[in-house]
Order: sequence, then C-alpha cells, then structure tokens
Amino acid sequence: MIGEEYDRVRSALFSSTSGSGGGLFVQPSFTALLPQFPEVSYDTLVSIFAQDCVSRVKVAHAVHRRPERVEGYCERWRAGESLVDISETIDFPPCNLARLLLPSLLPAEAATGRVSKILADPESLIRVPDQEGGEGLARLASEVRDCVERDHVSSPLVASVKRAIGLEYESILYQHLESADLAFETEGELRKKGATKTPDALLKIPFMMGDRVVHWIDSKACFCSEELYYQEGVRQFKQYVNRFGPGLVIYWFGYLEGIPPEDGIAISDSFPSEVTRL
Repeated sequence: MIGEEYDRVRSALFSSTSGSGGGLFVQPSFTALLPQFPEVSYDTLVSIFAQDCVSRVKVAHAVHRRPERVEGYCERWRAGESLVDISETIDFPPCNLARLLLPSLLPAEAATGRVSKILADPESLIRVPDQEGGEGLARLASEVRDCVERDHVSSPLVASVKRAIGLEYESILYQHLESADLAFETEGELRKKGATKTPDALLKIPFMMGDRVVHWIDSKACFCSEELYYQEGVRQFKQYVNRFGPGLVIYWFGYLEGIPPEDGIAISDSFPSEVTRL
C-alpha cells in the first residue's frame, strides 16, 4: 500500500463526518468503508484501525491516568454512571478505564494484584467470601463484564481473537510450506529443543526467492506500518538474522510501501509463488 492511500484509509477510519468512522470507544463500519478502498481488504482495514487505536490509547492514557481525572471518574461512577457510559463520553476503551478505576473503587484487599484477573473473570468479584460491600462488588462485576464485551481495543476477548487469528495464519504458512515440499521446523519444535527466540518456521534447507536467500519465515497476521515495523518487528527479526541467516516476514494483511529495507529481512504479503531450492 502506498503512503497516500494509507493516509486516506486512516483518515476515513476515524472520520466523524463520514458517518462510518470510529474511535477508541466506537468501531467504524468497515463494510461501509470498503467501497472507498476497493484494493484494500476488510482484514487490512481492521488491522490498520486496531494499530492506530493502540497508538492513540498510549497518548490518551497519559491524560486519563492523572489522579484528578481518576478521582473525577470515580465520583461519576459513585453517582450512578456506568463504566461503559463514562468511557463513551471520554472516548476511551472501557477496559482501560476499568484498569485505572478498579484500584480506587475496590477494597484494597480485593484490588491488590488482581485487576487483570478481574478483567479476565469479572464474576470473581462476587465469589470472594466475606467481602464487604457485596452490592457494590456485584455492580462492578456486572459493569466490568460489560466493559469486556464492549471494548474493541484492549479487552481480554480482543486479545484472544488476535491470538486465534495469529495461530490460523501460522497454520496457513505451514500448509504453504508443505505444499511446496519444503522441509522445516515449527516454532514449537524449536522450543522443545531449548531455543527461545524463534521464527514461526525454520527451513532445514534454505531456498532462493528472487535474489534473496531465505532461511526462516515469520508469519504476521496484521498490516505492517512503518511504526509497527520499527517498534515491534526489526529488533526481533535481526535476532533471527544473527542466529539463522536472512529470512522472510509475511504480513498477510499487507504492508506500507517504502519502508527502508533492513539487511537480511525480506517483507511480503503472501507466500512466494516461486522458490528456487538450494
């Protein structure tokens, strides 16, 4: 994807004037946006939007975590406003807001070290024996459950879906390798041997892709922006290059053209159609 189209996609995803855009609380209508970008897939739109949300959350979190803000939100909750309603008015993901407020809304013994566990299992709040404030805890349990269901950015459900999609595309990579009759070891097999930093597939015999030698392949079920590539990719991939030699990263939902190349790291949005065995 060229830079100009990428910028137009990002603008449309967050546009409040198009009627299709979204934000940190509300998802855009991806289906409604597809006709504007006929060369862009649904999964690519979702991936670009999700990445931008993560970046925006980092900026917004610094504002909402201020003690005076947290106390103000807690007072609104005590006055009867729900966590989801507060999230909507400030355009902030419900689960992120819950993480900020739960330590102040819960008894100290119920909150210490348990916020992540509560988000994963909201009902645990009302299963704690001899806990004071039972009615308030029941309300919180119900509202945290609503936060998890409504949050499209950072809920445990979103994390589970991302993991499932990642595993699905790893499986697709392995199917391509098997169809091409290329011998390889999976990440799981490498870890059983004691390896820690491992790509998704290490080829037993490398192949040529054009003028590039490929020793390993890593599968990424996302779109590759320049920010994602340099913040979450390059350091990881260079470890593979140093250990195994040059390799290939497949960003199945596309990548931004013009990302400066790194030695030993090839980028593609699909499995190579032609390979030359060595």
